[in-house]
Amino acid sequence: MPGHEHNYKRLVKKCIKGDAKAQKMLYDVLSPKMLSVCFRYARNKTDAEDIFQSGWLKIFEKLHQLKNADLIEWWMKKIFVNEALQFYNKTKRISFTSDEYMLEQENNSDIRIIHDFHHDQITKLIQDLPNKMRMVFNLYIIEGFSHKEIAEMMNVTEGTTKSNLHDARKILQKKIRLLNAEAFQKSNGA
Repeated sequence: MPGHEHNYKRLVKKCIKGDAKAQKMLYDVLSPKMLSVCFRYARNKTDAEDIFQSGWLKIFEKLHQLKNADLIEWWMKKIFVNEALQFYNKTKRISFTSDEYMLEQENNSDIRIIHDFHHDQITKLIQDLPNKMRMVFNLYIIEGFSHKEIAEMMNVTEGTTKSNLHDARKILQKKIRLLNAEAFQKSNGA
């Protein structure tokens, strides 16, 4: 929407000054997108809500550090991703797949027929991945970070992130094939 960036600039300035209405408006406008980010990284709704709440606290605490209000969505998304990583590191519910082997080039057919599934089904499949695999999958596939960036964020090697992504893709492929088989059986009256 034209002028939307300008509105963010004014809104951010008001939020920094402690204007409660501006803070509520920022929250109302960006919460759906940011909650979606939290759900991509969380194992369940409760974890997503915890990450979401701590992310908003951090945003209002650090908003004065935002140098360019035009980039607020990107800045906020980064905060929520970091909160998710910290949440799972704190709870120590993550175990990495530490195989560091060369992965052969994977073709683009690794997650075909995805368009046949509802968004909620795909989200659930991703949420069911083991924690570190889910984190790496989201950071690489959804957020577009490189393996080098992910390795630095998670304090592991690039080989480990590549291995986790490979394993996540294989798990998702298997689950999607099973869902397709079930759907095919239902459509054929089996």
